[in-house]
Amino acid sequence: MSDEWNVDAILSLMGGTIFHFIVGIKMMWGNIAPYVTSYLVQFNPEVTYSSALHIYTGIFLGQSLTMYLGGRLEKRVGQRSSAYIGATIVSGCTYLSSHCKTLRSFAFLQALVGAGIGLSYSAPILCGFGHLKNNKGIVTGIVTTGSGVGPFLAGLVATTFVNGENCPVDPTTGLYDPASPVVGRVPDMFRVLGMMYAVVGFVGASLLIPTGMEGPPNDDDDNDAGGPPPVQSSLMGGDVGESLTLTDGGEFDFYYDGSMREDDGGEETTRRSTMKSILRASNLNKGRGHQRYGSRVKFEVRFELTTTQMINDSLSWLVIGTAICTGVSGFYVAATYKSYGQTAISDDHFITVVGCLACLCNGVSRAVWGLTADRIGHFETLEVTAYAYPIVMLMYTLSVHSKLAFGFCVCSMYGLWGASGCLMPAIVAFLFGDKHLGTNYGFIFFVYGVMCVIIIDSAGNSGFDFGRLNYFFIAVSFVGAILCSHIRYLTSKVKDEKVLKHHRSTSSVHSML
Repeated sequence: MSDEWNVDAILSLMGGTIFHFIVGIKMMWGNIAPYVTSYLVQFNPEVTYSSALHIYTGIFLGQSLTMYLGGRLEKRVGQRSSAYIGATIVSGCTYLSSHCKTLRSFAFLQALVGAGIGLSYSAPILCGFGHLKNNKGIVTGIVTTGSGVGPFLAGLVATTFVNGENCPVDPTTGLYDPASPVVGRVPDMFRVLGMMYAVVGFVGASLLIPTGMEGPPNDDDDNDAGGPPPVQSSLMGGDVGESLTLTDGGEFDFYYDGSMREDDGGEETTRRSTMKSILRASNLNKGRGHQRYGSRVKFEVRFELTTTQMINDSLSWLVIGTAICTGVSGFYVAATYKSYGQTAISDDHFITVVGCLACLCNGVSRAVWGLTADRIGHFETLEVTAYAYPIVMLMYTLSVHSKLAFGFCVCSMYGLWGASGCLMPAIVAFLFGDKHLGTNYGFIFFVYGVMCVIIIDSAGNSGFDFGRLNYFFIAVSFVGAILCSHIRYLTSKVKDEKVLKHHRSTSSVHSML
């Protein structure tokens, strides 16, 4: 069944993309890090780039801790309301950051910004899934494009406002002089950004049009801690367009409409025949196809795991490990590219433009990766980008003195990094079902985010310079590529990803490993 690209679907995708402008703002930290660090140094001379990384990881940690809660919130209050709540927290805490003068207060408020992102991250994506169920790759690609376009625009606004004169940093300290006008404009920069995030977030949230499928809160995660994975079946009526959901051991009534022409009167009458059938879950678990020949009616089997059941599925931990290794290097580069570039390139405007273009590449690439995944497969697309990333990062490390090479590598890494963020929600939906995607992906992102924070903070506190740390993250990225190959191998039995859930419902979960 093809999806209908109606006005509601288009507006929802547009709204989701606009809303994700503020979801991706954590990627612009590398752009404003020299300004914020220089501002904090005047209150505490012991603040360094490494310690200021805690502000960046605070955003990420806040998002990670609330992604699961965001899935629960979306079920309870709806997609649009979740987005409004997230926009309020993100814009409000950004504005309040203008009053911070200590590293701790800054990190705390930015962690709340991350919490706002986490609470509302999945709502626009789930809204798009509701309209376009069979095009999840392109939905996540289009919506998460905003995650790159947002920091592109915000980064240009921030740099133009704070350092319009293109003042260089002190070559000795790598920071701006406390008497520089750049430092004095930092508080107002956060006020401008806070107001901008409020406008963008509320406009995007207002354009979201839920499909009416959200329903009341679902407590399956709490009540279904054990037992076999839930298998749902739908009776699809091709002639009348019906779909009736069956639960384990449930019953259904199916009405088939047939039109007959009476020979004597020439009048067209309608006859309704009723079939009553009882289907047991044991029959569905055997993976038997059901077809009533003589009519266009069939059963579809859908494999759905609650978050508790997903946690007990070893495949979910392989997905988490893959997400960590393919994503952490991107977050590291986003936080440090400007500080690393300034060790060899003394042109703040050039590095800023590179960072903004890189964010734009990240956003545009997500739509490309989503479209590619719908054509050749999500696992294959992720695998290709995972192997390319460490190669480009090696070039980035060795060619920092060349402006052209530096700009090319940063933009390329951001573009390749976009594949992980774009494809993971769709992969989680394929492997564990659509019904609990908000909470399932929320849990995966929680573990992923916490581990990325630990890795990046540990790297920042290690005392190594950026060059040495780059080699460490190159190795981590290569491990991620190997894990991608392993997942692709495990799912290679299923040539068509659209029947992957049926395959998993008819075979042992652990047999795939």
